Amino acid sequence: MLGLKTNSPTITGFFGSLAFLPYLLFTIPGGILADRFSKRKIMLISDLFRAILVFFVFYLFSIDYFSLFLIGILTFSIESFSSLFYPSRDSFIPHLVEKEKLSHANGLIQVSWQLATLLGPALAGILLKYINVINLFSIDGLTFLISFLFLFMIRKKEETFGVIGNPLNSIKEALNYSIKDPLISLLVLITLLDNLILMGPAVVGIPIYVKNILNKDISYYAFLQAALAGGAIIGAPMIIYLGKRFSFSKLLIYGIFLDGITYLPLFFIKKFEYALITIFIHSIFIPMVTVSRTTLIQSYVPSKFQGKVISLFQFAVIGGAGISTLLTGFIAKRISIDWIFLFMSLMAASTAIPGFFSSSIKNYKN
Repeated sequence: MLGLKTNSPTITGFFGSLAFLPYLLFTIPGGILADRFSKRKIMLISDLFRAILVFFVFYLFSIDYFSLFLIGILTFSIESFSSLFYPSRDSFIPHLVEKEKLSHANGLIQVSWQLATLLGPALAGILLKYINVINLFSIDGLTFLISFLFLFMIRKKEETFGVIGNPLNSIKEALNYSIKDPLISLLVLITLLDNLILMGPAVVGIPIYVKNILNKDISYYAFLQAALAGGAIIGAPMIIYLGKRFSFSKLLIYGIFLDGITYLPLFFIKKFEYALITIFIHSIFIPMVTVSRTTLIQSYVPSKFQGKVISLFQFAVIGGAGISTLLTGFIAKRISIDWIFLFMSLMAASTAIPGFFSSSIKNYKN
């Protein structure tokens, strides 16, 4: 919508960063809140305020009022509530399902997310034939209200840990636990390094690869994104099967290795059809990372630390991805993107190597 209003890639990119910044600022505080208060209530509040804010954006556009400053504040606010929502969601799941079913629940969340990624743009494209783009904001606001309604109907007793106290002490407490626990400390470090290396080329590099290496227009990028979502939808149920036979720590390490190494063929591929197959195969292994990591934290970390540790991993993912994106944009001006994929693939896969030799990874049992 901003692109249509301003016709400025710079402004659109700036507001994209505003959507990214709250996750760096509020993810860890969100984890502290999740451990101290009702996770369900935090999610209800987040959904309600996101619905109100999105409907307000719809109202502003409907009366043809456009203020970059106000849209910036609203964008930042919406994503701020989102950054509070996710640590509560992931630490709430163990209260809803048995430990043996955690991988099932996380797999379903992964599938629903990828289905939304796959079907959302297609549905928007269909709706835009019949309604104005502004009306899509009202539909978006409605989805938050539906989420609010489903959460409201959940009645489940939660374990909370009293008043919030000093937030800095809570952060220190979570960091001390994460550093002293050999399994968590290793996985946080690997997660940070992996996202620092991989996410920039994965996010920024693919559109450049489509244009410069495949010599295709941006519409072909949409097909690659669809393949990415489709592979992940297939991969998520596989984790439920594999989780019965292997520990989630081993699945996570092998997933990180495969997540990186499956980008390697892009160095050699110059045809779109082969690139499409490669991205599809690559995305099958993404749930090995995301579902395994979340399930491991939920089943291994004590309840009083879960929200904070989940937020610490999310911070590592987002922080690493943010730096990686900036670096990739800078490096891609000087080095061909296919060579970037070559080095990224090998380096990202190598971050899993310490896990192959770690006793804490080997000794973990589901």
